[in-house]
Amino acid sequence: MTPITLNRDAILNALEAAGRPLQRYDLVITVFWAAGYDRTTYRTVQDLPDGSLECIQLIDRLHAEGELVRLPSPKWRQILGTAFDTTTIHGQRGYHWFATRDQHTRWTKADHDRAERISAITARLSAANLPPLELRRTDWSDNGALLDADDPEAVHTSLEIVEPGGARVAEVLCNHAPDDEQPAEALAAAETAADLLVHAPTDLAFLLALINDEANR
Repeated sequence: MTPITLNRDAILNALEAAGRPLQRYDLVITVFWAAGYDRTTYRTVQDLPDGSLECIQLIDRLHAEGELVRLPSPKWRQILGTAFDTTTIHGQRGYHWFATRDQHTRWTKADHDRAERISAITARLSAANLPPLELRRTDWSDNGALLDADDPEAVHTSLEIVEPGGARVAEVLCNHAPDDEQPAEALAAAETAADLLVHAPTDLAFLLALINDEANR
């Protein structure tokens, strides 16, 4: 096959098309695939007839010139979180991965924005200082008579999210008379929303703990 023309754009475009950091050999083979080399014939760098050394040298030059960013995998994981894809073409346990300077800038900004949002969520959760919440349900008829939830005359429902002492934190109201539009679906949606609110503080605390554990690895 005719040797490809290796230049700056070939390397940068291959990384942009991949949309993720790549190890050195993976980047080389990706560049050749982008140039039209058959993926089934040329599966790894070792399958390439020529040009791989020149491609590696070009990658190193672009890195030295600041066009490429090379970081260890823990740093990429810190920047990209669970979006950091460690799948490799060559199956190597390489420590360093390459990305373009523009990719690094975009991803670092996204990481900063994500960190700021996580900090804001953590601050709000801490400031609220909510105890474990409970659900208090009240059902009544059109005439205002209190009824059991399964009573057919019960067409109004209040789902209160309360603290253990009874103080109300939030409330979900639902009218579900038979002549209302989709009454069963409306009540089910209200119950789901109330359940979400009841568990939101503990669920958020759990997820934030997972995020912090991942960030500290």
